[in-house]
Amino acid sequence: MLGLEIGGIKEDLMEVQIRNTIQRHLDKELLMKDRGIKVLSLFFIDKVSNYRSYDEEGKPQKSKFATWFEKHYNELIKLDKYQALTKFPAEQIHDGYFSQDKKGVLKDTNGVSQADDDTYSLIMRDKEKLLSLDEPLKFIFSHSALREGWDNPNVFQICTLNETRSNLKKRQEIGRGLRLPVNQNGERVFDENLNKLHVIANESYDDFARSLQTEYEEECGVTFGKIPQTGFSKITQLIEDTEIMLGREKSLEIWQQLKSNNLIDENGKIKPTFDVKKAGFTLGLSDEFKPIESDVISIIQSYQIERHIKKEEEPQKLKINKLVFLDKEFEELWNRIKFKTTYQVIYSTDELIINCMKSIKNMEKIEAVGVTYKEAELEIENKGVLVQETRSNYYKVAHKGGLPDIIAYLQKETELTRKTLVQIISGSNRLSEFIINPQKFMDAVANIINNELHRLIIAGIKYEKIAAQEWSMRLFEDEEIMSYLTNRLDVSKSVYDAVVYDSEIERKFAEELDKRQDIKLFVKLPNWFKVETPIGTYNPDWAIVKHDENKIYLVRETKGTKDFEKLRNSEADKIKCGRKHFDALNINFEVVTNASEI
Repeated sequence: MLGLEIGGIKEDLMEVQIRNTIQRHLDKELLMKDRGIKVLSLFFIDKVSNYRSYDEEGKPQKSKFATWFEKHYNELIKLDKYQALTKFPAEQIHDGYFSQDKKGVLKDTNGVSQADDDTYSLIMRDKEKLLSLDEPLKFIFSHSALREGWDNPNVFQICTLNETRSNLKKRQEIGRGLRLPVNQNGERVFDENLNKLHVIANESYDDFARSLQTEYEEECGVTFGKIPQTGFSKITQLIEDTEIMLGREKSLEIWQQLKSNNLIDENGKIKPTFDVKKAGFTLGLSDEFKPIESDVISIIQSYQIERHIKKEEEPQKLKINKLVFLDKEFEELWNRIKFKTTYQVIYSTDELIINCMKSIKNMEKIEAVGVTYKEAELEIENKGVLVQETRSNYYKVAHKGGLPDIIAYLQKETELTRKTLVQIISGSNRLSEFIINPQKFMDAVANIINNELHRLIIAGIKYEKIAAQEWSMRLFEDEEIMSYLTNRLDVSKSVYDAVVYDSEIERKFAEELDKRQDIKLFVKLPNWFKVETPIGTYNPDWAIVKHDENKIYLVRETKGTKDFEKLRNSEADKIKCGRKHFDALNINFEVVTNASEI
């Protein structure tokens, strides 16, 4: 039959795919075991009989996929590194979701039959059970689970075991794994370090990436490697302590400069000259845009498909650099920054009232709900349907009916007392707009109050050391940090033999520190080194020992702008809290853009 292989090694390759999928799954389980996140893996097959068959009496039998799966799972789960994982028998952790005919025999379907509807209903109804850590099922074999609406958010591995060329789109297949995972509380997990999808494909990486890119470009209108002229419009700049977006005109200026500097062509296509890892690389932007160069680089990289699809590599474990780890100066550094802290928040209610009244006075005018009415003529011709708008009117709709309890609503949204809220609203002189559009007014006021409260909490936070609570140096030896060649920089002055970086700024920073003679040692602080804040934990970037006239112990955060703390976002606020934490420990803390600012 056309397309079938005789005497080849396809079955050997599929068995290797299954083994690697299991191994990637177990590695992900190790990463997730303390986070309450159930890990699922999904296998796509084109023949049900490859996974499960039936004998003459109708009894189910394991076919090659199921047999290979249990063989390799039983081998891998015995390895020492996986002993901490919850153990279930191999036959309980995998299953196939297929449709059945009237005789109860599993059959191939195309995803649109009534039998499919029954199968999909079962999947959707039991989704919460499937995501429970007490449910043994983790590996799902599916034949036609691509219809819109099929959704299991915790799929981290997808394996394609199609013996013949699949007529199902890659974009649809990997879409099953492009969902934010949830923990045992049903909360979405927003962590880019965890949210990575492994695709174990039955073709070369280059072919897979090329095909996927083509499908996205043809069906979704997405063009990789091509930057629109408005691509930089949402970058924010601080101008006189005010956060302002660049907008279309400034974005076009940057685009034109990139073109003039031979980094993109006349169509916005990224050229090979854009190579951030090249020594001394710069975009060559004008002085006006130099402070945001790192933001521009990040946006350019976001249009490169290599940034989103990466070839799998064997992760390498970072090794302890004994020369640094056992150095007394590292011990001195650690003894200064190892303390855990607690915080209390002190703010003035009177100051909150004044700030809120001022901000509400200056908020945009609350308008009535508007309705646009349009009429148009349709004319059908040989060349198509023509539409000509003939009339357009805009109407403001006055609010009718009773008014909601504004104080009760704001109390629920802000958790402030009724007395405080009454003072804020009455002092703002904007209450007359409440009757124009009650919901919009309440939402706008609640947002302002929460923002002002948030700012006062961050500004008034105070930290102090917790007695007998600290981070142990032994955690460096106990923690297993894995790196890939694509985000690994070999260094000689750090606790490990390499630094795992998350951005180009971090890579350059570590590279420069490692070369400088006045830097004795440095360490990228591990993920377990966290500072508690009112808005979540903060993980600082770097701890450094510098030899100048004196020995200096530093903690530094790397960002694209030194004024990052002036921005109004949660990350900037966490850094402000981090500064207060290190102030309590008498440690010099700053935000820097490069190593020359040390």
